[in-house]
Amino acid sequence: MISVAIIAQPYCHASGVHGVMDFFATANYCGRKSSGEPLFDCQIVTADDRPVRGYSGALVTPTADREALKPDLIVVGSALEAVVVDHYVQHSLDQARPLFGWLQSAAARGVTLASVCTGSFVLAEAGLLDGLAATTHWRAAALFRQRYPAVRLEVDQLLVDNGQVICAGGATAFSDLCLYLVERLASPAIALACSKLLVLDNRRLEQTPYMSLYGHKTHQDKAIHKAQAWMEEHYADVVVIDAVAGIAGLGTRTFKRRFREATGESPIHYLQQLRVEAAKHLLESSIEQTAQIIWRVGYEDASSFRRLFKRTVGCTMEQYRKRFSYVVPVASAGSGRMTAQA
Repeated sequence: MISVAIIAQPYCHASGVHGVMDFFATANYCGRKSSGEPLFDCQIVTADDRPVRGYSGALVTPTADREALKPDLIVVGSALEAVVVDHYVQHSLDQARPLFGWLQSAAARGVTLASVCTGSFVLAEAGLLDGLAATTHWRAAALFRQRYPAVRLEVDQLLVDNGQVICAGGATAFSDLCLYLVERLASPAIALACSKLLVLDNRRLEQTPYMSLYGHKTHQDKAIHKAQAWMEEHYADVVVIDAVAGIAGLGTRTFKRRFREATGESPIHYLQQLRVEAAKHLLESSIEQTAQIIWRVGYEDASSFRRLFKRTVGCTMEQYRKRFSYVVPVASAGSGRMTAQA
């Protein structure tokens, strides 16, 4: 039997913690042995062995004494406010500090460690991700990179497996993580049976379709803020970086350096991201033809923009619209023309 400890943190995604429990219980049902012994024994633990209040207000109660457990697998649940409020992160990690020694000892014993969403902050703070690849929620990516430069963040990926340490991005990615863990620790057949019973698709691979431009303004460089504001107003125009540098009151070389230091992006890449975000919004909220959308966001070369969009978002413009559009085409009375209805 495989022993699993699920760490619940204050302000956690409570349904994610209980969802991991439910998933492994489903795996026990799907993979039940003739002896009746379950495949997995799951327990919820906390830093101080006391109940924690989830972000929604739901109470999450530990089911075992943490120090008494010797698990084969530890899953660190998300602390949702790390995504919602950046300045909360340090307070959240201070509360998690009693976990660090326990996690480090487990890692030394060869225990498999996994994180969901911003649970990766706990593993990184404990020094367990140094030199490894990781992922986290896309909205927390800028802060993660700032705090943990020794970790190779692959935020576009929904699941990153280093062997002993596995990270999943996004709060509901616990289902993708559990599917992967059941396949790895039990069998692909049991994982497939869980997928069918829980009516889950096969594992998602990327976060990119869900990402939006966020977190590039947490810096304190007022000149770069000014340039960003101008670019956000004029992204559809012909934009010359030398001119944007002038708006910021900087020389071109200084502007490029400071822009990258402040945002983690080059000015050109930031402009491309603005145009992709504008296209995503139009695909979600209108029935305009894709060629018209490409022109509206400032591109004349449709093929070039389509390649940029797919590389950035992980799917074509048509696939994105099919997945995320919230408008319904409606024929105008007597005209035969189509209009949008939300």
